[in-house]
Amino acid sequence: MDDEYDEIEYNSTDDSEEAFEFSDYTQRVIVAVLYLIIALLGIVGNTLVIQAVLLSRKLRTATNAFVVSLSVADLLTCLVVPWDAAAMLGMDGPPFGEWVCSVVAVVQSTTIGCSTYTLAAIGLQRLLLITRPVTTYQAIYSQRKIAACMVVTWLIPFLLTLLPPLFGVGEVGYNRKYHHCGFSSSHERSNDYDLIIAGGLYPLPLITIIVCYALIWRHLRRHAERVTSKAEEPADSATMNLSTVSESVATLRRSPTRQGSLDPARVKRSQNEITKNMFYIVCAFLLCLTPFAICLFYDDSDPFLPYAAAFLVFNSCVNPIIYATKHRDFKTVFRCILRRKWDSIPEPSDFLKAMRRKKCCNRGGLYA
Repeated sequence: MDDEYDEIEYNSTDDSEEAFEFSDYTQRVIVAVLYLIIALLGIVGNTLVIQAVLLSRKLRTATNAFVVSLSVADLLTCLVVPWDAAAMLGMDGPPFGEWVCSVVAVVQSTTIGCSTYTLAAIGLQRLLLITRPVTTYQAIYSQRKIAACMVVTWLIPFLLTLLPPLFGVGEVGYNRKYHHCGFSSSHERSNDYDLIIAGGLYPLPLITIIVCYALIWRHLRRHAERVTSKAEEPADSATMNLSTVSESVATLRRSPTRQGSLDPARVKRSQNEITKNMFYIVCAFLLCLTPFAICLFYDDSDPFLPYAAAFLVFNSCVNPIIYATKHRDFKTVFRCILRRKWDSIPEPSDFLKAMRRKKCCNRGGLYA
């Protein structure tokens, strides 16, 4: 496209927006390198999460079903991010067809939106797991309902991304203003589309996460206070309670469906760990997603939007760390995978057993 077309393209009532273009090639290289680093880390981390659940039955819980869905979304995000980097480095537009940018934009918006809604779904699941009886939790989180919930977390961002352009509100493709794949700034209703994306994918999951973890915090705090009030019990009783704590925590770790029965023993042992994880989850969500959402609402933030977009994508490689490496069982399986100690994986799945049998048969054929 020539310069005359570019001038017509940035038609806007805001003079500052009309004049801005992310044209500094040094900054574009910096953003592109960030994209590539994030893609590498995210592909490795999310692949490990998916592989761990595939190989170990011990990890196949209701919570981890959402974790896998989250990892699939983050993995897809990281797989298309290199196209963003290539578009950012292109001197005269993307070095590939602009239709590729349209596909990349739809995939990224859908997967990032799915990631945020899945985080909210995990918050709701943990709230019910901790604050409600086991029977209530099991009735709500049956296999069919979990599957339906995961479909919804994918469908909402997909429809929010695809439907507005079909009705003439906004456009997906190569953004010449920022030199990346995303939402076109040249469309006359691009601001409306930005508001739809920001309003549909950000506030509701954010509110859900904050409310859920605030309620969990209050619930745990109240139980901790009750446990503390019993500190003056006789020594024999205290010794018995300490033993009960260890046994209860060990049992709960082996059977996640029992976590709904919040007895004081479980709270006393696990409160600090749960509190830290909640803090990491909320902080990561706020740090990674808030800057981009703010940039969509304020036109004067144009120079910062490419960096905010990179920070948004960074959430795709942070999630495996929060939801996987902080988990004791995930750590164990990760260690076995990285060291290729397949026989040490706890509670091997049927898939892993089949792979072992196939390997043994191949060896038998070679040395027969």
